[in-house]
Amino acid sequence: MPTNSLAYEEEFIDVDVFLTKPQEQFIFSDAKFPAIVGGLGSGKTKAGTERLINKLLDDRGANGAYYMPTYDLLKLRVMPAIEEDLHTMGVECKINHSTNIISIHDYGKIILRSYDNPTRIISYETAHSIVDELDTIEMKKARVIWRKVTERNRQYRSTQNTIGLVTTPDQGVHGFVYKKWGKNPQKGYELIRAATASNPYLPDDYIEQIMSNYDSVLAQLYLEGEFVNLTENKVYHFFSRALHHTNRKLEDEDRHIHIGLDFNVGGTTATTWLIEDNNPIAVDEFVSQDTYDFILNLSRYDDRKIHIYPDSTGRSGSTNASASDIGLIENAAQLEGNNWIVNAPLANPLIKNRVNAVNSLLSHNRLSVNTDKCPNLTSAFESQGYNERGEPEKFSEHPSIDDWVDNAGYFIHRRYPITRPASQVVVRF
Repeated sequence: MPTNSLAYEEEFIDVDVFLTKPQEQFIFSDAKFPAIVGGLGSGKTKAGTERLINKLLDDRGANGAYYMPTYDLLKLRVMPAIEEDLHTMGVECKINHSTNIISIHDYGKIILRSYDNPTRIISYETAHSIVDELDTIEMKKARVIWRKVTERNRQYRSTQNTIGLVTTPDQGVHGFVYKKWGKNPQKGYELIRAATASNPYLPDDYIEQIMSNYDSVLAQLYLEGEFVNLTENKVYHFFSRALHHTNRKLEDEDRHIHIGLDFNVGGTTATTWLIEDNNPIAVDEFVSQDTYDFILNLSRYDDRKIHIYPDSTGRSGSTNASASDIGLIENAAQLEGNNWIVNAPLANPLIKNRVNAVNSLLSHNRLSVNTDKCPNLTSAFESQGYNERGEPEKFSEHPSIDDWVDNAGYFIHRRYPITRPASQVVVRF
């Protein structure tokens, strides 16, 4: 058990809150803009709530704010944590669930705000704030969120106003957090790292689970809280033609197959997969002129049960008709003799989530490709790089290498998604 503790006395109940070393550094930091950048499960949010409570109890009358990506996260994680800590200390508080404000008796208020819509961060003033998981947002939007938060943090006090940051470094060296705290921090910006292993209260197999979920680069990010370069190599940098090759072919006895599908006019690409021991194996690929042609091409698989994982943008678009691409396939699936299942959510995942899911399987040697039967997918895995914006390359002609890795990614992400205890957020402007 850590020996570091946070002791509240005076008119409050004497309470010892046991802290990790990074938590202690963050909570008691004198910096104007301290940041605890850490791995999953390293106690970042706990450090954030404790710092905010500490600041407000040391500055009677000061108001604070706590920001997270969504109100669901605030209500599930932050509001109960603050309420429990204040109750344990014998400090009276009142929670207004409609306004998301916690009023501390004889002290100030804690305003809970979501930053999924930064234009709503208005009409209040605070002296101390905490911004949680800002690096889940890409740089341009994160910059706007930070500006809006600093504009609110203007309540006049005799002591220094502060804004603390707690986050995992999801954007690596290409994010706002790295630019502000990692690359060339200005005066007042302090970076505190918190490795997952610094938290002794995690389950024994927690770190092992993360290592099995992510490739080695992302494991460094999510376990050590390190800023890593996510675009210095090829997109699928763990793929090896020699290591991931298999001679496995589609046989008559293979009655269940899985097809990843990417829609493009003149180049609708599809890769066919088997699943054995819960591992995906690419055994075939083909190109169709449009969706009608794709449906006809499925006759090559006789009466097998076919699971289809299309590009979800096909719900609103069409390669050659007024009906949507996915709608055409779903209609064909209803015809007698077609034993098809269409797996098409309303929206595609974030590109990086799709890439990470594929790289995770490759890094653990769980994904195999018959490179003889799937030469286009093999070449795409080997060659796709990043553009000048740090995004996977895309090409205007079809079929192209991005079409092949995209169709594979739709299948892989839907069958083998990576889940983590943080939220990817769509920020509206």
